[in-house]
Amino acid sequence: MKKNKKSIFFPILVNLHKLPCLVIGGGSVALRKVTTLLNFKIRVTVIAPNICKPLKDLSKKNKIKIIQKSYHKDLLKKFDIIFCATDNPQINQTVSKDCKNENKLLNVADVPEFCDFILPAVVKRGDLTIAVSSQGRAPFFAKEIKDKIDHIFPSYYEDIIDLAGNFRSIIMSNKKYNSPKIKEKAFTKFFMIDWKKVLKNYGKKKAHSYLLHILNDL
Repeated sequence: MKKNKKSIFFPILVNLHKLPCLVIGGGSVALRKVTTLLNFKIRVTVIAPNICKPLKDLSKKNKIKIIQKSYHKDLLKKFDIIFCATDNPQINQTVSKDCKNENKLLNVADVPEFCDFILPAVVKRGDLTIAVSSQGRAPFFAKEIKDKIDHIFPSYYEDIIDLAGNFRSIIMSNKKYNSPKIKEKAFTKFFMIDWKKVLKNYGKKKAHSYLLHILNDL
């Protein structure tokens, strides 16, 4: 994994559910990384000689595993994805070198030149995931954009994306809607509905019934 000072990071959503992840560091930066990973149901192990209380609390709830000792390269063998979240430049450099030798994918907090991948700022509403990145150059600006998007898509969008997913599943599994024109008409009708109002007035359960009403009118 050759490091490139002018790396351009390709945006991609990866299923890490079956890939064990290691977070090196036990402070506030590590906590932010761990919190993000847990939002996507990822198995996380944290290693550091000193572990902050919030991380210990997550361990007590069996949400993460903690190895309370100093980093050693032998630990990398058990993991596929590595996150280095320390404020120690020497450790960052050592981990980068070790990961390169072991062919492990690495993210180093705030040091994009050591990264094989970077983490975007994320807005998540159920299965709706919106990511914003500055290619690691200006994360504070990416966060500002993410905060603006956060207000544009309130929490009820989690229900809307669920409705959209069910709607698409019905259409794709029924031969009645095989025609591209019918599919286009169906999706257009979906977007014409004020789902915020439907959810507020009838609740999610009745909103699902409303999907069938749309399909019956095609």
